[in-house]
Amino acid sequence: MSPAPPYVELHAHSAYSLLDGASTPDELIARAGELGHTALALTDHDSLAGAMEHAMAARDSTAGEHPARAIFGAEVTIDSPAGGKSDGQRHVTLLVRNGRGWSNLCRLLTRAHAGTRDTNDRRAGQPSVALDDVLEHSGGLVCLTGCHEHGIEDEATARRLLDAFDPDSLRVELQRPYAAADMQRNRARERLAGKLGVPTVATGDVHAHSIERAQLQDAFVAIRHRQTLDASEMQLRPNDTHVLATPAGMAARFAEFPGAAAESVRLAETLTFDLGGDLGYRYPGAENRDAGRGLAGICHAELHR
Repeated sequence: MSPAPPYVELHAHSAYSLLDGASTPDELIARAGELGHTALALTDHDSLAGAMEHAMAARDSTAGEHPARAIFGAEVTIDSPAGGKSDGQRHVTLLVRNGRGWSNLCRLLTRAHAGTRDTNDRRAGQPSVALDDVLEHSGGLVCLTGCHEHGIEDEATARRLLDAFDPDSLRVELQRPYAAADMQRNRARERLAGKLGVPTVATGDVHAHSIERAQLQDAFVAIRHRQTLDASEMQLRPNDTHVLATPAGMAARFAEFPGAAAESVRLAETLTFDLGGDLGYRYPGAENRDAGRGLAGICHAELHR
C-alpha cells in the first residue's frame, strides 16, 4: 500500500470557471492521480457545472493505475458590507461533506445567480450572495475562509462563520502564490485561526493541470479584461504556482506551516460525498410504463398556452 500523501488539493478551478480555469475536470483528475493525490476538490467560481464530469472522471480513474477521488465544492462570492473591499466582493471556499451539504450549496448558487439577469441590478452578470445566506445554509458544508486576495480575514466575520459552521467545519485557508507579503498574510491568518480555535489548511488555488496550459490561462485573463496579453501584464499571474503540483511539492511550499498541509489530508478524509451514488435520485414516475403517454397528453392539452 502506498504511503498517505502529505497534501491533498482542496481548491481547484476548471474551465467551468469561465475565462479563468484552463483545464477540464477530467484533465485535472487524471493529472492529480498521476502526481500522487488521492483526491481532488473541484471548486469552480459560483458553479457546480463541472461536478458530474468531475464525478465521472474520478469514477473512471479507479480502473486505472492512478485513481483519485472526487471532492465537490465551489468558491462562492459574498457581497461585502459597506466599507469592505473596493470591488465589493469576498470569497469563501465551500466543500460538500454529505447530501445535505450538496443541497445547501445548490440552494446558495441558485440564489447567487438569481439576480444576474436583471440589468438594473448592480450585480448583473456577477453571481453573489449575502453572508447571511451562507450562514443560513451551512449544514453539511465545510467552509474555508477563502483565497489569497479575496478571502475572509477580519475576526468579526470569521466569528460569524464559526458560529454557523462550528469548529469542525471551519478552516482558515492559507495560500502561497509567492506574491508580495504573502508570508505576512499567512502568518496573520494563522493568528486568526488561533483566536478562533480552528486549524489552518493549505490550498493551491489551482487553475491549470500543466505548465503548458498555464499559457492559455494567461490568454483567458487577458480576454476577461478585454486587453492584449502585454496590456494585461499586471493582471496575469507572475509565476506557475497556480499549476497543479505534487503533494510533496505543496508540502514543501508550506514548510513553515506544516500543520496546514497535513490538515488538507485529514479534512479530505471527511469529505466523502459521492455525487454518483449518494443522492439516490430517480426520475419521478419512472416505474409507470404509461408515464410518457400521460406526459404527452398534458403537453398537447396545454400547448396553446
